[in-house]
Amino acid sequence: MALYCERCKKEVYKRELCNYCMRKVCNDCEKSAQRVKKLTRLVICKDCWGKMPRRQAFKNKATSMAQ
Repeated sequence: MALYCERCKKEVYKRELCNYCMRKVCNDCEKSAQRVKKLTRLVICKDCWGKMPRRQAFKNKATSMAQ
């Protein structure tokens, strides 16, 4: 089964869920990621990085973001 990135439409082996737009993005489309707790990982894509409220929420380690 082929997996595709929802941002760039490239076929990839592994995808991660962006916590702010809820799209499954590949490693190339992932702008940054950080571990908040031992099991919680925050991922932000390049599109969400350009939107200042979402970037501030990521830097403040907020998992829930109202769109």
